[in-house]
Amino acid sequence: MADYPVKWFSNDMGGAPVLGDTAAGDFIALLKACLVTGFNVTPVASATYEAESSEVQVTLTTGHGFKAWQVIEVSGADQESYNGQHRVTSIGSDWVRYVPDAAPSVSPATGTTIEIKAAPVGGWDVVAEDVDNHRIAFKRTDPRATGHVLVIENNGNEGQYPSGGEHLAMMRVCDSFTDFDTFEEACTNYWPASHNWSNKDEWHFVGDSMLFYWIDRYANSSKMSVFTAGQIESLMPGDASGFVLNGIGSGSSHEWRSNDVYYTDFGSFNYGSFRKIARSYSQLPGSVSWQTVGIGSAFGDLASYPNPQDNGFYVATGKILVTESGGIRGFMPGVLQPLQTSSVYHSKIVDNVPNLEGVPLLFLLVTKQQAYGTDEVLVAWRLDGWDK
Repeated sequence: MADYPVKWFSNDMGGAPVLGDTAAGDFIALLKACLVTGFNVTPVASATYEAESSEVQVTLTTGHGFKAWQVIEVSGADQESYNGQHRVTSIGSDWVRYVPDAAPSVSPATGTTIEIKAAPVGGWDVVAEDVDNHRIAFKRTDPRATGHVLVIENNGNEGQYPSGGEHLAMMRVCDSFTDFDTFEEACTNYWPASHNWSNKDEWHFVGDSMLFYWIDRYANSSKMSVFTAGQIESLMPGDASGFVLNGIGSGSSHEWRSNDVYYTDFGSFNYGSFRKIARSYSQLPGSVSWQTVGIGSAFGDLASYPNPQDNGFYVATGKILVTESGGIRGFMPGVLQPLQTSSVYHSKIVDNVPNLEGVPLLFLLVTKQQAYGTDEVLVAWRLDGWDK
């Protein structure tokens, strides 16, 4: 069966979770939908295999909301070739198409109730949930994963958030977790959890069973910023603490309404603001800062666009390094460095970049540095397997 370990979601997909103007659990519902349950469950009117194209065309209702490159999950067909996870190759107003693992023995598909939905990332389980207080805890089931539990609190202005911070979610990485009152914390950071001050509702989510990226547009200057939680590709055999987290501040010097300082510096290299890795390479208790290293000083910042010599557009094929305490801890999964920046690529998926032909890449314009929130650079994410 074809394997699609990396899933991509965006706010403009059909049935996508909505971030409102207040925190109050919206962000938790979004994470749960992307990681565990999926969304946009839609009944299938018909599913027909076309031998000439080797594709299945699924007829739905008008305005179904599925997108090309999205990974869907089909269930309920009597013929297993129709079922399972598939990447959407093309869409129409009332249909989607995908390539099945094998040619079905019967066409059209039969089944009492055939359904399609946005496939969840998978490999993340909910180990605790407190609906009343907007708290949830996720643990990964992948055998390669460390034992960390990711605990999210998204309860608005209750408890420990200062004025202006009520639209944040607390992201807590725990070395051990029994319940919401009994845990051993490794590190904590804050993520945006509403679109209260943004002039445009836009978010993207890219992840696999080990790590995910949350790319959100928020705050007064309405720029996108990158947040990540999960396990890096470590150089250390048996690294039990290679869980990274980044975020933004929550305090009087980092007011939510700020035009620039409330963004992450993920777009730049060799910065470590609000970045923590669960433990250092020594594996002794206590989180430490981490940085990324690529070519030059930032993503998308090496050459002009288009490239003057050939009018081309290029992405570096090498992995992004993760450094800690002056040494290399490992690599950042799934993210690649465009060598140029252009707004025409924002929110586009391209699979014909030189030297990366056949690899679908999602491009997003994101803030470059925390202190320069209006500067944007282009970052790319692989939508195929991150183990490559």
